[in-house]
Formats: sequence, C-alpha cells, structure tokens
Amino acid sequence: MKFELDRLADYSDDALLAELRRAAEIAGGSKLTVAEFSKHSNVGVTTLRRRFGSWPAALESAGLSHLYNNIAPATKSRTLARTMSDDQIIDEVRRVARIVGRSSIVAEDLRLHACIGADAIRNRFGSLKAALRIAGLVETAHGRRYLDEECFENLLRVWTHYGRPPKHREMSLSPSEVGPKAYTSRWGTWNKALHAFVERVNADIQDVQSTPFVVPIEKYRAQWPAAPVDERDKRDIRLGLRYTVLKRDHFKCVLCGASPALTTGIQLHVDHIFPFSKGGKTEISNLRTLCEACNLGKGARIE
Repeated sequence: MKFELDRLADYSDDALLAELRRAAEIAGGSKLTVAEFSKHSNVGVTTLRRRFGSWPAALESAGLSHLYNNIAPATKSRTLARTMSDDQIIDEVRRVARIVGRSSIVAEDLRLHACIGADAIRNRFGSLKAALRIAGLVETAHGRRYLDEECFENLLRVWTHYGRPPKHREMSLSPSEVGPKAYTSRWGTWNKALHAFVERVNADIQDVQSTPFVVPIEKYRAQWPAAPVDERDKRDIRLGLRYTVLKRDHFKCVLCGASPALTTGIQLHVDHIFPFSKGGKTEISNLRTLCEACNLGKGARIE
C-alpha cells in the first residue's frame, strides 16, 4: 500500500495558473474570494501571492481579473489602525489571545480574529513581538532546531486534527506545536516538507511489511549479529503505520465516530484490537483508531 499526496507535482507559473482556473470553475459565481479558492484548490493562496505579487495580480495573470471582489482587507486594516490609540491596539491583541486561548499569538491569529492585521501592528510598534511584549503576552519563539521526528510527529497530529493534509498557515494554529517556518527552513518549501512526510510514511510501511531477518543455521547463531526484532513484535507503533491506520479509518473513532475535525477536544489513538499484552501483533489488521474515551474504557479487553 502506498499513499500519494493530493498536491501539485508541478509548481511552474503555468501549472499554478491552471490550478487557479480549475478552482474558479469549480467555485462558480461572479466573484472568486480567497476563501473559496482555498476550499477547492490544491495550492495555497500564499504561493500565488508570492509568485505573482498579489491575489489580484494572480487573477489577472490567469485571465480572471473580472472575478476579483475589489475588497482590500489590508488597506482597511491600516486605515482603521490609524484611528486607534496604542492602548486600543494592545487591547485588541489581548482580545485575540483570549479568543485563541493561548499566551501568545501569531499573524494568522490576527488575520482570523482581529479588526486590524499584523502589518498595521508592526507599523505602529516596530514588530509583532514588541506588541506582544507590551500586551504582557509570551513572545513567539524563533530559531529552535527541531528534529525530523518532532516535525513529522507534529505534522501527523495536525493532519489528524483536520482529517486532511494541513495548509502552511494552519501550522501556526493549535494543535500544532511546530511552526511553519521550521518546515520551510528544513525542507525548503512547505510542499517539499509534505512530500518528505509521505516518503517517511511509505518507508515505515515498507519496513513493517518486509520479511524479518532469520539466522539460518542454529549452531552458528552465536557468531551472527543479533537478529533485528520483527516490527510486528514491538509495542510502539511507527509513525507511518499510525498514519496508515488513521487514514484508513477516516480519522474517526471506529466505535463512536468521534473526530477532532468535527468536535473540539477529541484525541485519537491507534489501538491494538487483540491486546499486545496478550500476544496481539503490531500490524495493520490488528490496529484501529479509537478516541481517548473509548480507548481508556476498553482497557485490555478483547473486543
């Protein structure tokens, strides 16, 4: 079994514009908003903005300038910010922190919840970090070097949360604990980071499915290196195998149907059907997705 990523393989200008036209055709209507495009496209709007300069410029390059809705949120944000005092802006920053329930916020939080944007705040205070410091919030940490394993585990957590490949901007939001810059710094682009994750998943699946090494001649066993333990005899479930089970079960609890994409606070686990403690194997046929409540209620029972 091999999984493929539902994203563009070609990121040339022509491919991006073709994807923009495809999304516009699916969306229909007399206008194409960023939200509608994100709903139907396999590429992020940030990629288009970086490549063509702006969202309107991308539409114009695709021959779709008539679909632009002529709304300029950034301009409105700057205009509103000019009418606000420093204290009012800081109060807005604190309000957004309360909404997201964190001791720190990022630019994406402001875009989703604030009446002004991060650029307007930077223009007033010099940087978003400076505004956070004045607001008594925790400054976002930058520069930490995450291990590949930490990045992949975090990506699996966010993928499970949404039930689909997460977008670059969503890595700044809960439940992600590793920011998007860590991925682009490590792999060059967000798309390459996703492909690296898929390659890791497929490599794990291949290792689990491979035939374990067996020493052929008993009398020479002591002279041979110890045979690797069969992956099926390990309690720990590899990242790739966990992803495979979660995807097979549609990122939902197979007993109650709970899903983090639908209900806040749901935690999913990959569980042995026939308990490992009773001889159950760590293989896909003996694994299933359970929510935390169903998994704790099951214990070591065989169901």
